[in-house]
Amino acid sequence: MNVLFPVRFNAFYKLVEKVFNLIRFPLRFSNFSKRMYGNFTHVFLLVYKEKLNLSYRRFVQVCDEVNLQRMLCIKRIPHYSTLCKFLEKVDKTVFERMVRACRKLLNLKGIEASIDGTGFSNTNPSHYYQHRIDGVRVKNYTNAVFLTDNKTKLILNLKTHSDKQHETIDFIPLVKNLSKSLKTILADKAYDSQANREYCWQNNIDNHIPIRQYKSEQHLYGRKITYKNGHRRKATKLFNPTTYKRRALIETVNSSIKRTLGSWVCNRKPNNQQKNVTIKALAYNIEHTVRLIKINIFIKLQTFQQSHN
Repeated sequence: MNVLFPVRFNAFYKLVEKVFNLIRFPLRFSNFSKRMYGNFTHVFLLVYKEKLNLSYRRFVQVCDEVNLQRMLCIKRIPHYSTLCKFLEKVDKTVFERMVRACRKLLNLKGIEASIDGTGFSNTNPSHYYQHRIDGVRVKNYTNAVFLTDNKTKLILNLKTHSDKQHETIDFIPLVKNLSKSLKTILADKAYDSQANREYCWQNNIDNHIPIRQYKSEQHLYGRKITYKNGHRRKATKLFNPTTYKRRALIETVNSSIKRTLGSWVCNRKPNNQQKNVTIKALAYNIEHTVRLIKINIFIKLQTFQQSHN
């Protein structure tokens, strides 16, 4: 016997729909496509799947049990292979734009942000299985670099990679998309680069990045590099250790995603693994935004009651 799902549109559904409309993603890829499902239906199901932290087959079964098609106004839930094919077809930048659009729901400006990287395991083997194979890693991990707001714990932007590369390469692309909204950015020594600091100074963004202790000249990968004393002197003068301590708040975001939505991805192809991590970040943003809106409404109601009493 199926359990009836409430027909009303919940807050999670509304926010996913609003973010979907903010990026102006087309409802259908072609005018000659079938009218049974639209792109929004597939996007919502993928985000909701990551929120529940289920596999594709198990997620479709749960949707049938709770009669989710009534809320989506569709005849039946798509087959799990349909969701896999949609994920394969859509580009990763679409989900990245949806993650960036989440800040518009809260109208964030003058942001103090932190940047850091974390890894998501590409498989979830048991400890017994790892013991049997002598602890050998079955697959590598998917790297994700997050740019988060220290006040609201919201993910503002992200970059994902399946190959091994340094995280400082993603610093300027992440900041560039939000340069008009950022006021301060915090990062660890891994992002200590003259190019990163110069970009922040040119765009009036305060940056607090610890300085590595280098010699005046150093050989790096067979080539000689020289550090400008004026640049490092200016960076040392502007660095504030008290402000830099708030960078640890991004570790809270990394822990929240992995504890609630899982620290692994089960996709096989590298592109799909990166998309899966991006959808995890989107599901975290939507769920966290719902919580923030409820808290703001509760505070306003309390303030209203106190003022009238």
